[in-house]
Amino acid sequence: MKQLFISLICLLLMCISCTERVVFTHEKVTPEYAEIVSKDDVRGFADTLITPYIYTKVISLRMLPVKEKKQKFVEMLLPSVLLAQHNLNQKIKRVEHIETWLTQHPNYIESDSIFLFQLFEQYKCSEISELKNRLKPHPASIVLGQAALESGWGSSRFFQEGNNVFGIWSYNKGENRIKALVGRDSTHIYVRKYSSIEESVNDYYQTIARVRAYKEFRLERSNTDDPCKLVPLLHRYSEIGEAYTKKLNSLITNNKLTQYDNYTIDDKYLQKETIELAQLNKFPLNNLY
Repeated sequence: MKQLFISLICLLLMCISCTERVVFTHEKVTPEYAEIVSKDDVRGFADTLITPYIYTKVISLRMLPVKEKKQKFVEMLLPSVLLAQHNLNQKIKRVEHIETWLTQHPNYIESDSIFLFQLFEQYKCSEISELKNRLKPHPASIVLGQAALESGWGSSRFFQEGNNVFGIWSYNKGENRIKALVGRDSTHIYVRKYSSIEESVNDYYQTIARVRAYKEFRLERSNTDDPCKLVPLLHRYSEIGEAYTKKLNSLITNNKLTQYDNYTIDDKYLQKETIELAQLNKFPLNNLY
């Protein structure tokens, strides 16, 4: 009996000594929240390092001189674009961590499983490779260009009243939305209303990631970040098709929006955060029997 007791104690100690702590480290952004009551509330850029301002209330830029209107619009929007890109890249990093884990272990960690399958549901896919493809963000120049076209450089009613930068429609009666002044045939048109510019940008990226019409765009995006190659594949974003992409390409080029593809969030607002995923026991439990 004494020998059996000692053996069990030894096995328990072996189990404890072989416990593996599994963690994941990512970079969390601490944003600044602000409202825009006048044009002077829009924070400008000193260099390519951007303070991650999230604007929860905006104003119409319609009455500003064209040059100033465009500048203020970019300053209002770019922080949210960079924040969305950062968060998507952090999700990809976590997915790749899971992918690496599965090449070395037969089973998911529970927290990883929950994280992954929530993304599968959100992005309407079931394979890790496809999920990474859908999560990949495209350059800020394209986002800024489409936002400028859809909101008239921040002049639209939807932009001012609902933070809706991309003119994304609403088909759900239960969500916050704004009725368009003009419908189509006898049908009313609604657009989504967002709590902030950041929420509008996030929804835009998710729309591009989920909708079948942008499948070719996503495939090309996995191979290149060149706006000249990507923009033509957004022809289904508008009813005018190729004319829309030509207009978008000209807007990006004429306003030199590609310069913003090299802007990043200031490191001062990034903080490393470690998530403990599991405490795993390496010792094979069948040795206890």
